[in-house]
Amino acid sequence: MKKKTIKLMLVLSLLVTLASCGTATNSSTSTSKSSSSTETTSTSTNIATTTTDDNGLFGTYTAEDQDSNWDETSGTTIQLNKTSIKVDGSGASATDSIVTITAAGTYIVSGTLTDGQIKVNASKEDTVRIILNGVDITSSTTSPIYVQQADKMILTLADKTENKVSDATEYSYPDATTDEPDAAIFSKDDLTINGSGALNISGNYNNGIASKDDLVITDGTITVDAKNHALRGKDSVSILAGTFVLKAGNDGIQANNSEDTTKGWIGIDGGTYTITATHDGIQAESSLLISNGNFTIKTGAGSDSQTSVTTTTSTTEENSNSYKALKATEQLTIQDGLFTLNAEDDALHTNGIITINGGEFSISTGDDGMHADDTLTINAGTIDIKKSYEGLEAAFIVIKDGTIHVTSSDDGINAAGGSDGTTDEIGPGGQKDNFSSGGDYGLTVTGGRIVVDAGGDGLDSNGDIDMSGGVVLVNGPTDNGNGAIDFDGTFNLNGGTLVASGSSGMAETPSTSSTQASLNLIFSNTQQAGTLVHIEDENGDEVLTFAPTKNFQSIVISTTDMLQGSKYTLYSGGSHSGTTTDGLYQNGSYTIGTQLTTATLTDISTSISETGASITTGGMGGGGGRPPGNN
Repeated sequence: MKKKTIKLMLVLSLLVTLASCGTATNSSTSTSKSSSSTETTSTSTNIATTTTDDNGLFGTYTAEDQDSNWDETSGTTIQLNKTSIKVDGSGASATDSIVTITAAGTYIVSGTLTDGQIKVNASKEDTVRIILNGVDITSSTTSPIYVQQADKMILTLADKTENKVSDATEYSYPDATTDEPDAAIFSKDDLTINGSGALNISGNYNNGIASKDDLVITDGTITVDAKNHALRGKDSVSILAGTFVLKAGNDGIQANNSEDTTKGWIGIDGGTYTITATHDGIQAESSLLISNGNFTIKTGAGSDSQTSVTTTTSTTEENSNSYKALKATEQLTIQDGLFTLNAEDDALHTNGIITINGGEFSISTGDDGMHADDTLTINAGTIDIKKSYEGLEAAFIVIKDGTIHVTSSDDGINAAGGSDGTTDEIGPGGQKDNFSSGGDYGLTVTGGRIVVDAGGDGLDSNGDIDMSGGVVLVNGPTDNGNGAIDFDGTFNLNGGTLVASGSSGMAETPSTSSTQASLNLIFSNTQQAGTLVHIEDENGDEVLTFAPTKNFQSIVISTTDMLQGSKYTLYSGGSHSGTTTDGLYQNGSYTIGTQLTTATLTDISTSISETGASITTGGMGGGGGRPPGNN
């Protein structure tokens, strides 16, 4: 059993920041509410919080962002002819292989440009709309599509068209102080992409698609292969729908404004994503908010990497050694969606809070499945952490509902918190976390189904554990240096079903302050995985039958049917005709194996040997029967 040290971060400052935030809204609905409502008007600043708009959206989308209709007869046409350009209409002019758009309007572009550029240099109040109607644009010196100035550029992908944009491997700048543009599609102002067509981007120099303001995508099939970031909106990224295949030498999707606390957020409300990123899959400087979508993300070398990774909280491009699938500095909220995450580092990570309100997760990671420096709250969802160093980790962990399976090489659920990059303890993948045995930490379970397979502690809190509902099944460690349950404060058990099996050397039990009775059965020798443990009441009715999936010597059992002062008969082995889910049997009958003993629960937390002998409780955290003799 190891105790770890951390510095709790952002508790007060984060609450102040979140309290001041508004909501990213879909202004196309023209919905307004009073200032006392959680909804803000469509003219509010672009700040994303954990509140969605009336349509359940986190991102900001105007009506024109979503309008992909266009008329061939009403716009200026730009025909690309490999090395020359023909313009028919007003607002644009061509010189050799460069076309410059200088006014608001609609511009319909088609054809092939072997070495040239579409440049937008309009007024700061102009909205420029470019229809990509089957183009193949390449530049050998710079960005093929460059928005130098406009209020907003809307890039519409014409239906049933294929569009390709490929930039130079090295850019030619006019002087040493100039470093823009730096993406295959680059905008210094707001950039929107819509339409049902396809867009294939080769970001050979740096980024694939980049906006220095807000990046909004409402549709399209978008493929990006970028040397640095695939999609980047400095101030924010909002994605409503689309199909995305992103390959990035750094982050897949990024919002990185660290200078303005109201910016640097990402809101995703749908779409299908296949992201292969050398560093983070999706990274937001402030908040990452997802209401729906289908995500398949691999970061770094994936969870099977044997390389040593030194993680850091830095989000700068030059020093980023982060390999997380979903990452945000302040908050990460997920409403729904499908997530298949294979991360070299944490799968979900924030320096602040994580809130899971739904979704289906399949997670394999070289470090934590979900990590929050402050609070991790799970209100619903199906979470399967197939591989991790630690499964769920935060200073405070609150589980209200959901189905959660955790497999970890160290602690399954660890209420200790931690901040990557500040520590002296290195995990198997090189990850660092700093922990302490003191401080204010806690694990609270009020509902849900939680199944843990842990190589270290099963449930570990450097503070209290409070359980008042749900089903918690722990297949804990087989070594005596860890325990199925480990806490430093008090374990108040006041409801639900708890089964925690594992080694006996560090076995702990719920505290005497609990209102629901529990029994800790300790064997003189190790029991083999799959051995049934069966409890009957005085009437011979089944209270519980459970088969641990790993070898065990101690098993803590508590259900709402177990009462202090009542007598119970315990068995091991035998068979059961019912159905089993996660080792817990239901709706059948038990065939007797070996009757161990009959015991009365004299205390609210009772520890006995297999022969019924009482074992004096002590140990850590006010519980913890320790077996005499053979451990």
